[in-house]
Amino acid sequence: MKNILLILTLLTCSQFLGAQEARLEAKVSMDSILLGNYFEATFTLENISNPDFRAPEFEGFEIVAGPSQSSSFSSINGKVSQSLSYTYHLKPKDIGNYFIDPAAVEYDGNFLETEPIEIIVVPNPDGVVQQPKKQERRSFFDWGDWPSRSLPDMEIPKRTPKESPNPSKPKKKKKIYKI
Repeated sequence: MKNILLILTLLTCSQFLGAQEARLEAKVSMDSILLGNYFEATFTLENISNPDFRAPEFEGFEIVAGPSQSSSFSSINGKVSQSLSYTYHLKPKDIGNYFIDPAAVEYDGNFLETEPIEIIVVPNPDGVVQQPKKQERRSFFDWGDWPSRSLPDMEIPKRTPKESPNPSKPKKKKKIYKI
């Protein structure tokens, strides 16, 4: 009887441990940029409790904003997951090829590190302003290609109030009969 309880306990614990795979991921909004613009670098820690996060030095970049922090926690059918993200807005100081050094996290005696990320900075003689691409954030509900994602990119034609919706057809007058 004791052996059966021990085996059931070990199986239950191993199931929870398998669901708690720790990860550290680094993403940038763009890997090549025009000088004078900025981009986002996000570091996401998943399933790590009490992390000691160490951001890279960002040599060759100016930190315009950040770190901004966001976190999420979910428990679905007993499977618990959590994530913590640090986002930096970085502006390159000069043209050339740069690397964002690895970020690292230490937790419960373990150590994780990201790969270095190459950023190519090119001249911008015309002063073109680039907007950093928004990084996709996954939520509990995956809406796929829901139209609201493309709304900022849509161009909506503007009309003046005097303009007819269909200028080729003249507007008909309504006849009113009194009885």
